Formats: sequence, C-alpha cells, structure tokens
Amino acid sequence: MRAQIRSSVGLALLLPLLALSGCASGPAVKSQDYAVLSTSKAFEYPMEKVYKAVEETLRKHRVVERDPEEPNEVEIRKLTEAEWETDWIYSQSKNKYVEYKVNDLPRKQYLQLRVKYQLKAETQIGAVKVSVGAQEEVQRLSADGKPDGWDSEGKPDTALARRVLDQVGQAILAAAP
Repeated sequence: MRAQIRSSVGLALLLPLLALSGCASGPAVKSQDYAVLSTSKAFEYPMEKVYKAVEETLRKHRVVERDPEEPNEVEIRKLTEAEWETDWIYSQSKNKYVEYKVNDLPRKQYLQLRVKYQLKAETQIGAVKVSVGAQEEVQRLSADGKPDGWDSEGKPDTALARRVLDQVGQAILAAAP
C-alpha cells in the first residue's frame, strides 16, 4: 500500500514538471506536404555549357566548395564530373510553420529557413546530368516567439532543389550559342 502511495505522490509531483517543461519549449513545427519533385535532370548540352550555367546560377551565392577549383576553358571541356556546395542561404519557408491562437482565432507563422545546396554534374552519353541535394534547417522559436536556434529538417523541400535545376536550365538557354 505504501509503495502505491509513494508512486502516486511521485507521479503527482512529476506531472506538473512535465507540463512546465512542455511550456518552456517553443511551438511544434508543422509542415504542408506538397508533391515530391525530381532533384536531378539531364541536359543535352556539353559539359562546358552546363558548367558555365551552374556557375551563373550560383553567382549570387557564396560557394564554399568547388571541385575542380577554377578550371580554365580547356579543362572544362575535358571534365567528366564537377561538384559545388554553397554556404547557408536564408529565406522564409513556404511549407513549414507553427500554429498558435490569438483570442481563440487560429494563426500560422511561416518560419525562417536556411539551405545549403550540393550540386553535382556528371557526363553521360549525350547529356550532362545535374543533381541537386539540399541540407535544410528551420528556425526554432521559443515559447514567446523569439528565435531560438536552428533545427535540421530530415526531409527537405524538393521544390527548393527543383528551383535550382530550373535556374540552371534557364542559364543554359540564356547563354550565347
């Protein structure tokens, strides 16, 4: 009987602590599910054109890793593979948000987002395949709504990678023949 009372008292003391610890953290991040898009595409152009298109696409972002580092025109023509990685790029998420209520009315706040892209171009028969990987982190909010660090997202939004692929395709088409 005493053991039962002790466990009941222990549980009674533990429940308020659990409730307080739940309040101390920020609201749960929710996500709208959209269609999963392809993150690679084969371009029917020589490596030289694709390489320059990727460089043009990434021109506005800080590239932290590039392999090969800075090839000349002759080296670009001989390439069979090239890789790039960007630094963090900051924006607002279009599908990750927190929900809250003000005066019993539901509200949504879309979260800040940061993404690192990894691009790889590989020659194939008749084309160059470009693959885009994304490492995505969403800004964590504290209970009072202030920024509280970043959380890694296990399943990045494929629309972000697809947008980069589309920009590479547009850069190829915009280049002089």
